[in-house]
Amino acid sequence: MQSLNKPNSFVFSLIAAWLICVVAGLVYFQLAQLKPFDSSKILIQKNWFGNFKKQLDWVDTGESSLVLITEKNCGCTIQAKPHISSLTSFAANKAMKVVQVELTPKLKHVIPATPAAVIINKNGEFVYAGPLSEGLACAQGSGFVETAVTNLAAGFNSNLLITQTKGCYCVNNA
Repeated sequence: MQSLNKPNSFVFSLIAAWLICVVAGLVYFQLAQLKPFDSSKILIQKNWFGNFKKQLDWVDTGESSLVLITEKNCGCTIQAKPHISSLTSFAANKAMKVVQVELTPKLKHVIPATPAAVIINKNGEFVYAGPLSEGLACAQGSGFVETAVTNLAAGFNSNLLITQTKGCYCVNNA
């Protein structure tokens, strides 16, 4: 039986060190993507919802609406495209109007980060505001919006405001 000699031990040690460095680098860069959604507490300001509707020039139409706010050059929006597509279909199947809005300088004062969602019921009242989801990839399985849409379709207004979560968000510095 052949024992490990010094050159083989060195090669195995070098491979192990390289593997540890690669994994540590991946973890570091993934965790660097995690940002708080509303660290500046924009969504809890007095009359936030009224200001949001004013910035959009919102007109109540008598139907429930899902407003998706995205930013063209945001990598997190690009990662969330499959989720956005799924949400659009999901909301449409629940008889909800879907409005997609690009972040504007005016909206930066009322939307802390993107991608974000706001749900407005048929009476023009607040139902949900916050991110599409939480976590590294802002992926489908970790969404809050689906829950709020399902509750609204069942006749329950969630009145859900999500501010204390971390995920892949492009934070707006208004």
